[in-house]
Amino acid sequence: MRFFVYMAVGLFFLGCTTLKPTVAEYRMTLQESVEKSSAQGCSATSLKVAQAFSAASLLSLQMEYTEANGKVFAYSQSQWQESVNSFITSELFSSIRDFELFGSVHPFGSRVKTDLVLEINIEEFTQLYTADMSSSYVNLLISLTLVDTKTSTAIATKTFRSKVKTKTADAAGGVEAYREALREIVANKRVWLEESCR
Repeated sequence: MRFFVYMAVGLFFLGCTTLKPTVAEYRMTLQESVEKSSAQGCSATSLKVAQAFSAASLLSLQMEYTEANGKVFAYSQSQWQESVNSFITSELFSSIRDFELFGSVHPFGSRVKTDLVLEINIEEFTQLYTADMSSSYVNLLISLTLVDTKTSTAIATKTFRSKVKTKTADAAGGVEAYREALREIVANKRVWLEESCR
């Protein structure tokens, strides 16, 4: 009888100490110094950076990849620390603020009324694998639109695309390729904003 009691207690504690597999969390920040703009065309203009529009899947922490046949899967041991939508919105906001092209730059949650709003549309954010799953690349497609808040009209719009091959065909390789792709788009966005402010 005593044996069965010890066995039951042992199984209970064994069940309580089951370890979950570790999930790697990835945060994608560019962490680079931004060169200040020398353009003066928007120095008296205020800008609000709107929350990005995106597919619902980019609002979650799940990291996904696409096989050559078009099927989408989630990495089981990897996830984002914050949603793709959030970190792209945040990265664009901070890079524009630090660029000092506009008189003031405000986040989407601000109650400040601004002259312009920058709308962000994340059209594609995908890691795609080859048919044999031996290599992959990422596609990043983001459209930006500057909107005049007084007239609610678009005064400039531009679509940015970047395709980067991953160094390793896994989640970590995808994150590094996404970082490089976003860095390229941020740099091209600066040129476009300066041209729009002339």
